[in-house]
Amino acid sequence: LTIAMNRARAMLDALMGPGRDVVEKDANSAKEKFKDKTVCKGYLIGMCPLDPSLLGGKRNFQVCEKIHSEVMRDLLKKHADCESLTRDYELLSLRDLEYVVRECEGHIAQERQRIRTDIRRKKPLLPQAVNDRLSAMRRESSAMIQRAEAMDDDQTREKEALVTKANELLKDREDLLEAETKKAAEALEPEEVCEICGTAYVGKEGDEAHLKFKIHHAHVEIRARMAELKSRADEWEKKRKEKRDEELKRKRKDEWDKAMAKEGGLNGDGKKSRDRSVEGEKDKDKDGKDKEKDGKDKDKVEKDKDADKGKDKEKDRDRKGREEVVVVVRSAAVAESGEERTNPGVQAARGEAAAASVAEAAAVAETGEAARTGEQRTPGAGAAADAAGDDTSANELLE
Repeated sequence: LTIAMNRARAMLDALMGPGRDVVEKDANSAKEKFKDKTVCKGYLIGMCPLDPSLLGGKRNFQVCEKIHSEVMRDLLKKHADCESLTRDYELLSLRDLEYVVRECEGHIAQERQRIRTDIRRKKPLLPQAVNDRLSAMRRESSAMIQRAEAMDDDQTREKEALVTKANELLKDREDLLEAETKKAAEALEPEEVCEICGTAYVGKEGDEAHLKFKIHHAHVEIRARMAELKSRADEWEKKRKEKRDEELKRKRKDEWDKAMAKEGGLNGDGKKSRDRSVEGEKDKDKDGKDKEKDGKDKDKVEKDKDADKGKDKEKDRDRKGREEVVVVVRSAAVAESGEERTNPGVQAARGEAAAASVAEAAAVAETGEAARTGEQRTPGAGAAADAAGDDTSANELLE
């Protein structure tokens, strides 16, 4: 009784739709009953692979438990968003179709494995004449062995001959069985599996017979429908991707225009200012040249500093040379101060000699300094001036 009631309820749902006993207050909600989760979306757009008319209840497929209603299909066609909803429902239906095809591929693989391991192909039935001959050979071999066992012990040679002949007969029987089995296996028509529905058949007649099966027609329709929906889904996906890319480009362009407008980068006619970009490039080139010029100036300054340091070192060496000369003169003057006090002639000679040494050292130093600085001084004038100064210093020391 329960099964009969469920069948009646399903029939009423298919004819009148879900919620047939509910009074709808809103006319719009009444037109969208097809969106209910109990309604089969694959059936709404044309095909449910688990419908009883296709694969429902066949092999390992159960019948679809959702509502298959023509009324709901008409409501979908009349809906304002029919195109968008159909696209979404086709994606859901594509999953069901792919599931059915995967199950069929698995069944095909199992059938092929069964054929490879079929014992009937390894040991096919032999003709009756061959079986009779094999049985006779076995009986004859058994009889020979029995006669050999019944002989006396003094008939050893005859006994061995009978046993050998019986064994050879058994070997001939095995060779005959192997050859006839191979011949029978080759004579058998190979069992094959349909690549579409997975039905196994033997020979051309079996192939033609299975093409008339409902399950074969169902798989043909399902595979054709899956290919159609898949190509359509790929096309929609491509369009959606292109639309998304265009939206992203437009969004980036709007953001760029806003940024340019904020920075004053747009002209009065709305076009982007290319002059700004050109000026920016020129400024970059100018900055690069300025940096290069600053680098050269910096190198020149470093070289001038190094030259000044060299000149300062030369001046220090000259000053040290003069100080050494003065120290020598002073030492000589102090050492011989006693003699010079007692002998005025010697004192005068020593003074002249010291003045000459000081003048010579000053002239050498002045010549080196003039060569470094590039001054056009005469060596005699410089030497005379330095000699005069040094002579005064020497005379002061002598005194």
